[in-house]
Amino acid sequence: MIRAVTKRVKEAGAKVEIKEVNQASQEDDLKVHKPFVLIGSSNSSDSERVCADSQETLTISSKGISVLLELVQCTYLPVSRFIMSSSIEKEAKFVSLAPVYIDALDNSMETVKEIGIILKELEKKRLITLDYDIPLQDYDYKQHTNSVIFAYFTESVNEGKRNPSFLCDTANIELGSMALTELGERVSCRLGKIAAC
Repeated sequence: MIRAVTKRVKEAGAKVEIKEVNQASQEDDLKVHKPFVLIGSSNSSDSERVCADSQETLTISSKGISVLLELVQCTYLPVSRFIMSSSIEKEAKFVSLAPVYIDALDNSMETVKEIGIILKELEKKRLITLDYDIPLQDYDYKQHTNSVIFAYFTESVNEGKRNPSFLCDTANIELGSMALTELGERVSCRLGKIAAC
């Protein structure tokens, strides 16, 4: 696997260096220097790393790479967040789950949380934006609004209403979108070229 990646990266015109790693980490890293290139694969963490124009090194999981490459294809993807609020106390508004990306009505809580962690990491690395106030035009958000997980969230809030000390009595969903940043576009472009080899 690493040799195949090394060959593809060399063909892309990058300088390649194999880094020795102690056995405790069980990781074979392929370190690549500028111009902006891939840094190898890992047996234990299944991750890829990328060197940007700065000296900063980004570590991106294989699932994170999938999100970036999907955004290259689609430009925008739907995202939402689940909100609990109070009909009495207008200031009482809490984000219960975010970011939420649902690709099947029966996605489990575990799946949605796992994808949410990936999206937060990509946002933290300034590779994507998550905008809950910019819904996609002409997009049917039924995957989110009719999902099993949103029904469970709504039911949980409704059950909470029975408790007099429970502040929130309304379950809401804010519909938004995600997109690549300029850095995300550059990273995705490089990853897409290497994946195509």
